[in-house]
Amino acid sequence: MEIMQLCSVLQASLSPDTAQRKAAETALQQHAHLPGQLTNLLRVAVEGTLDVSVRQVAAITLKNLVKTRWDPDDADSPDIAEEDKASVRDNLLEGIVRAPPAVRSQLGESAKHVVHFEFPDRWPALMPAVCTLLTTQDEAQLYAALFMLRLVARKYEFKDEEDRGPLEAVVAATFPRLVLILQHLLALGSASPDVGELVKLILKTFWSATYMYIPAPLAHPQQFAPWMTALHTFILAPVPTEGEPEGSLRASWSWWKAKKWALHISHRLFNRYGDPKHCRDRAVDSAFATQFRDQCSLKFLEAHMALVGRYAEGKWLSPRVVNLALQYLTVAVKAARTWKVLQPHVPQLMARVLFPLMCFDDDDAELWEDDPQEYIRKGYDITEEMYSPKSAASNFLHELCEARGKNMVPFMEQVTAIFAQYQQAAAAGQVPEDVARRMDGALLSIGALSDILKSKAAYKGQLEGMLAAHVVPLFASSHGHLRAKACWLGGVFSDTKFAAGHGSGPTFQALFKANVALLADPDLPVRVGAVMAARQFIDAYDTDEVDQIKPLIPSLLDEIFKLMQEVDNEDLVLTLEAIVEKFEDEMAPFALGLTQHLAAAFWRALEAEEAADGGDDGLAAFNTIRTMCTVLDSVSQQPALVAQLEDVCFPILQKMISENGQDVFEEVLELLAYFTYCTPAISPRLWSLWEPMAACLNEWAIDFFESVLVALDNYISRGTDHFLTCKQPDYLALANQMAEKALTDDNLEEEDVCCAAKLLEIILQNCRGRIDACVPGYLALVLRRLPTARKKLFQDLLLNVVASAFHYNAQLTMSALVSAGAVGGAFTAWLAGIHGRGKRFRRLYDKKVQVLGLLAVASLPEEQLPPEVAAGLPDILAAVLKLLIALREQEALQEVESSSDGSVEDSDSDEDQEGANLVEEIRARGTQGDDDGGLGDDEDEKEDHGYLERLARARARAKETEGREHEESDGESDWTEDEEEQTPIDPLDPFRALAATVHLLQHRASPRFQAFAAGLSPQQTAELQ
Repeated sequence: MEIMQLCSVLQASLSPDTAQRKAAETALQQHAHLPGQLTNLLRVAVEGTLDVSVRQVAAITLKNLVKTRWDPDDADSPDIAEEDKASVRDNLLEGIVRAPPAVRSQLGESAKHVVHFEFPDRWPALMPAVCTLLTTQDEAQLYAALFMLRLVARKYEFKDEEDRGPLEAVVAATFPRLVLILQHLLALGSASPDVGELVKLILKTFWSATYMYIPAPLAHPQQFAPWMTALHTFILAPVPTEGEPEGSLRASWSWWKAKKWALHISHRLFNRYGDPKHCRDRAVDSAFATQFRDQCSLKFLEAHMALVGRYAEGKWLSPRVVNLALQYLTVAVKAARTWKVLQPHVPQLMARVLFPLMCFDDDDAELWEDDPQEYIRKGYDITEEMYSPKSAASNFLHELCEARGKNMVPFMEQVTAIFAQYQQAAAAGQVPEDVARRMDGALLSIGALSDILKSKAAYKGQLEGMLAAHVVPLFASSHGHLRAKACWLGGVFSDTKFAAGHGSGPTFQALFKANVALLADPDLPVRVGAVMAARQFIDAYDTDEVDQIKPLIPSLLDEIFKLMQEVDNEDLVLTLEAIVEKFEDEMAPFALGLTQHLAAAFWRALEAEEAADGGDDGLAAFNTIRTMCTVLDSVSQQPALVAQLEDVCFPILQKMISENGQDVFEEVLELLAYFTYCTPAISPRLWSLWEPMAACLNEWAIDFFESVLVALDNYISRGTDHFLTCKQPDYLALANQMAEKALTDDNLEEEDVCCAAKLLEIILQNCRGRIDACVPGYLALVLRRLPTARKKLFQDLLLNVVASAFHYNAQLTMSALVSAGAVGGAFTAWLAGIHGRGKRFRRLYDKKVQVLGLLAVASLPEEQLPPEVAAGLPDILAAVLKLLIALREQEALQEVESSSDGSVEDSDSDEDQEGANLVEEIRARGTQGDDDGGLGDDEDEKEDHGYLERLARARARAKETEGREHEESDGESDWTEDEEEQTPIDPLDPFRALAATVHLLQHRASPRFQAFAAGLSPQQTAELQ
């Protein structure tokens, strides 16, 4: 698109006329991939004669194209012509120089992506250009150079040392000049926000460059001294007041932001490099740490104390600056060198700064009255907590009392005095606002010290008296914030050991009942606090007395439902989950309402996340779905009710089984697993999810194959006829494609492919006699992958497919192997896996399927046995006996463990004796029931809830291990979780199957039986006769 035409289209995209605007947007999309378009967009964006709004639209369009199409490794992204890329690289820096702020910010976003993908290999000219601009006196050119340098440093901010080579060169080339610029800017004494922006860019660049490691040039004294001096100077310098905005804009002024970054850097340097003993792994870090300890730690401490002193005098500091200054002082408490300097100032610090910060203040009161939802959000938002001065004060207090315990006594005396002052005022019938606010701070400080108070002998015995005398009465306070704080503190100490025991006794009951009463409080923050504390009380409740809560469940749930309509708070969802888990047997009457409210909360969280382009709402959506799973588990034995819940949850499944659901995919698949297992029958709409789920697996969700497999197993085992007969879509073909794609992709890790082998087993065992055409293909996939399989666990799963194929149809499987010329290789690998070293086939299931497969081979008629297999019959029987011995030992061990008797015989007993005993057992079992290994005539098939129990355990494990990564282990525990999976071979008894095979061979062909039993000892042979 030519420049003039492009300008016209960009102008039209701003038109208030919808049709004209959409036509312009369509034209921009149609020309996006054409050569020259990217270059022309950049030219328009930097052209000073054009209207700023047109330039801004051009920059935004450029940014969107760069973000979606620049990545050279993205196969799905249309290529940008190399000529356009070169043109952008050559002109982007100059464009940032010439652009006004509104356009510059959009070009900066483009620069971020270009630097990420192009520097240094495809953009070697960038740093020479930046270095040239760093020497200029022109403010716009200097800004562009600093901005681009910041992007380069940011690219390496989280890189490991071996990947930071280019950054070291950048630091060496630019940081000597950079510190001179910083010194010059600070010496100007300017109040210009543009100068503040330049200072901020320099400090952010330093932060990114030093975040993971100290670059070697900065550890050199010639660079260390000027950088630390400049940093110290800026921390001490007052923020300019000329031109400073007022109100809520004050904290976002460039000078306060720059000050924040200076404190951010100083805290991190002190925390990480304040003690050289912690930096011995890297010589550069150690050298830097030694200099920082000797030259900076005390000077920086004094600078931070001076900052805090200004706050104590009533001067305004931004909340983040106060927070970071207190973080530095908190680290100083632990270090002996800095503690000696800080210690004399602690009493004044506590009285004039820390405790006032912890008290309820005017800002809190304004939010409480004018925007209670925002008050609640700030109180429960983890990001707010991290950045809050109140939290920093609490953390300092905790560190002070834990690391320097002698300070605990005077502080507790101060708290006791405040308690007495409040009690006296309450007795007089009127509590002044200032007394109530100090009481609020005292309660917050007690909660902050809860773990210390619960563990110290001097205090834990007094906690119950303190709660009864000073906290219980606050539930009836006329001050709403004290009622809310009483709920919070009661929850914090609900797990205290009371005189009557944990979760029991009059004080515990008084706290709990008072908390429940506030569920109907007129103030929203109080009601939310009461619900949050209820979760802690329920968790702490004595097991023998927990039935007392059951009558309260309807009102508690009702209040939570009401609050969910007023407040979007993930802690409400977690409280619901705790109630459902604690009282799952009572949840059926409430399950539908619970799920409806959870679904509504999910959609609200998803909408908020999409509007905010990520954030904490993603976690809220995750918790909501997890709680739905908990509800489903509680009613899993009521299929009709589960079907009703499907009506509510299906739109969520439909939406999130796609790229939209990547952050909650595992939890969504767990929902699907419940519905495909617990409903009376799998509904057509649940079947409609198979195709999108398969598409996700094939495109991006291979890491979730294990979770996908649970749903696939349910589809195949519970809807076998539909799975096999439906052709639009052809579910069998789709399943085969999933397995084939995984098993033939040599780039996938073996742990990601294991489930493909399991899928083939599931199909073979559930579709016995109905998929003959698939068997040769399955065998070909397995035998192709088996020689390259490295891990024994993966080899075992592949061999399980071979065994399942023989169990499916031994004649067909043998014929397929013969046709492929693979008989010798297959049986060699098979028997080597059983007889080889190391633990193999660890699950009971593995051993059973192997035995059934080998016995199916032995049962083939003489004429269907290839010579090499017939010659190996003694090895096959030996393999069967080895597996059965191991299976019986494993069963016995599980029985011993479940009966709490720890005496287990050594499993390395004499194999001949084991074999003899085993034959006796085979003969005994062979006389029981049918020869096919099924249930006997007088046996009842028992209901098996193992699948649901396994789902519940998996959910519990997921909750316990959130945020942790696990390496694969070859330990037995890798498989124990699958033992309760339901499979079609569950009813089959491998001991009876062997007895039936022996009986068949004895009567079919005695010479064949003699060959089969050639490997037995005389005693074993006699027993089999």
